[in-house]
Amino acid sequence: MIAIMPEAHAAMLAHARADAPREACGVLLGRDGMVKEAVPVANRAADPLHTFRLDERQYVAALYDGEQRGLGLIGFYHSHPQGLAIPSQTDIAQSHYPDALHVIVGLVGDSLLTVWRLRHGAAEQVDWVMGSAPPELRESRMQTTAIVISAVVAFIILIVLSVALLPPAPRLPMP
Repeated sequence: MIAIMPEAHAAMLAHARADAPREACGVLLGRDGMVKEAVPVANRAADPLHTFRLDERQYVAALYDGEQRGLGLIGFYHSHPQGLAIPSQTDIAQSHYPDALHVIVGLVGDSLLTVWRLRHGAAEQVDWVMGSAPPELRESRMQTTAIVISAVVAFIILIVLSVALLPPAPRLPMP
């Protein structure tokens, strides 16, 4: 599960609509399972109506700028102006970042945004939420807190039991 901030979602949709009928593309920056920014990058593909290729200089500049602000590469986005928000065989074949997420904006009918993990010649759809953090990240933080509290309580119980089970101190001879 990934969270997409509303501003990043709106930026991807606006970019896709503005660049139609060409495919729009860009970089997704964020951290902790959250897409905070969608940075538009020029499409330098030979056939931008049917495919995309990120402008290398803009891509590197976006990564550098994001890194300076504490944001890392979450993935990429591109649009299908004449198609659905599902990866094409070209999208899958040209994916070279197996750990990156790929957001596709389909502009046929209602604009639809889907998230994919493209690796090893296959596409796997990823659930996403609009907002600040995916529910499982919030749960894992709560789980971590519960584990730490449990460990502290267990340590205190261990100390109390150890002291309770100690044999009585030997009597010291009186002079």
